[in-house]
Amino acid sequence: MKKVIILFLFVIIILGVVLGEAKYSLSRESNDDMSAYWLILHRKSNIEYLYKGVFGEKHKSMLINIFAVKSGIRGEKPTPLPQLLGRKYWIVTDKMSVDASENPETAPYFLTLDVPVTEAEPYGPVPYDECNGQCNWILPGYFGLHGVNGDESRLSDDNPGSSGCVRHRDEDITYLYNILNPKTEEIRYYIEDI
Repeated sequence: MKKVIILFLFVIIILGVVLGEAKYSLSRESNDDMSAYWLILHRKSNIEYLYKGVFGEKHKSMLINIFAVKSGIRGEKPTPLPQLLGRKYWIVTDKMSVDASENPETAPYFLTLDVPVTEAEPYGPVPYDECNGQCNWILPGYFGLHGVNGDESRLSDDNPGSSGCVRHRDEDITYLYNILNPKTEEIRYYIEDI
């Protein structure tokens, strides 16, 4: 009888450990599913989506917001596709406030993407086979997401676009600046050419 009781207690302990581990694992997975911010740009449509959830998986993520944006000039200075450089996405690496008197093109905020840049023209990924062999980004600096310093005509259909960056309404870039923290979390930026 003692052996049966000991065996029974042993089975109970093992079962408790297994169930406890399964509960912890499920809890961790569900928390991970909703912990990461990520964005996807539909480059031709100039629509950007902000999700929170599993990177790159819309069905395992919650749509947080949709933004009308203006990407780079197609065929000349496009917003670079990560796929053309062997990547699946860019990463938002930094965010900064921009003084409108010093840089009226990108105020009030700038979120930096890890797109490769050069110190000489074409100031972007080299080689980059999209614009008949190499695009001509004429402005030095980083690629990223930024505002329009109150000039919403820079988002209109009449405006050809930026020199590779993704323009946002000032209210939208302020929202992203406040909600995203690239110093404490990974934020992926996917681009689809649709």
